[in-house]
Amino acid sequence: MSDGSLYVRDSRTCREYEIPIRRNTVLATDLKQIKASPIGANRADKVGDGLRVYDPGLQNTAVVETSMTYTDSDRGLLLFRGYSLEQLWHAEFEDMLHLMVWGKYPTPSQQESLRLTLATLMTRIPRHVSEVIERFPPPMPMVLAGLSAYLADDVDAIPAFNGGNIYHGNPEKSDRAILKTVAAYAVAVGLSCSHRRGTKFIPATADRTYFENLFTMMGLVEPFTEHPDPLKLSCFRRFAVLNADHGMALSSFSCLVTASSLADPVSCVVAALVSAYGPLHFGAPEAAYKTIQKVGTVDQVPAFLEEVKTGKRRLFGYGHRTYKTVDPRVKPIKDMLDELDKGLDPDPLLQVAREIDRLSATDEYFLKRKLYANADFYGTFFFVALGFQPEEIPLAMLSHRLVGIMAHYRECMLRRIRLFRPTHVYTGETDPVQNMDVGSKL
Repeated sequence: MSDGSLYVRDSRTCREYEIPIRRNTVLATDLKQIKASPIGANRADKVGDGLRVYDPGLQNTAVVETSMTYTDSDRGLLLFRGYSLEQLWHAEFEDMLHLMVWGKYPTPSQQESLRLTLATLMTRIPRHVSEVIERFPPPMPMVLAGLSAYLADDVDAIPAFNGGNIYHGNPEKSDRAILKTVAAYAVAVGLSCSHRRGTKFIPATADRTYFENLFTMMGLVEPFTEHPDPLKLSCFRRFAVLNADHGMALSSFSCLVTASSLADPVSCVVAALVSAYGPLHFGAPEAAYKTIQKVGTVDQVPAFLEEVKTGKRRLFGYGHRTYKTVDPRVKPIKDMLDELDKGLDPDPLLQVAREIDRLSATDEYFLKRKLYANADFYGTFFFVALGFQPEEIPLAMLSHRLVGIMAHYRECMLRRIRLFRPTHVYTGETDPVQNMDVGSKL
């Protein structure tokens, strides 16, 4: 039973309170009734809104109700709309998008209709999008500029520019905007990566799937066929299932924060991209790869781990806020790496990573802290094996997570909107500074 009551006795005032429990949560606003004594204490502690929850990093704060993604950290279980990873292992991008955004696994005709719609939208590229992208050398700024150019080309899609709400409470307009955003992202990534590689940009065609068009536009094709390698495409598709959503991950949360202001979905994806690029989120695989490059060889692993344990070095791709057991996504990633490695010379850096994993698995420091390799650690080598450059990995991962990000956006547009506006704990002076001539300092 997850419903009930929480009984609270405030030792400062000796007052008692009954706080309702629903779905194993309490409303933070219910704590406002608990107020400090008006006598004594710091003036800043006697805020009119009552008791607040101080939760740095939002480690134990729920911000939405959703039926989208379920994670069980004790069992290492991950479900999407009630489907397990095994049940979705053969799903295409279009299947996952339909399932997560519209709540149901598509029929074959629905999947084909969605595929054709996305492919057609990808063929409609505003002229200035490629011009803007070519002015930026790093891939992430390129894609951000490309998405901004898409938005600038369609000013009717910008709520503030048009004087108010467009999408909230309007599923038809939200759905059209979501599809255009998903198509625009693939084009922006394709244009950026082909430009960086110095390869000719091959436009999308209506007969390809979303990921086939993405690979082709990026230039990830076989030289003789000019088509993506079937095995690499299959592995990328399967990884996308693993990575479609992960609850209130930072990128999804950033999307929701932006959406709470009634912004358009392109702006929300830009916000998600920027937040994801840090080395503690989707920038982790790139950071992990470059860290392992510095380790260099297998014989240097013990010394590296000692530096990690003493705080001198950081090991990216280890540990996870959600999982206290092994990340359930790691095993299928390892299996796909084995598929990709067949017939090829093993990546010497992958051998270094495996040695890090082997030694840490029996090291008391890591076991005591429940630190295990997560999807980012091996995902690094997965994307490199597919032909992605390390700097492109965050963009590739966002092409997977775009499914969840857009699903969160649509949910936000269909429920009562609340602008995200957290409070803070003030630690400074509560009276004006005395004997200071402010004007003389200006």
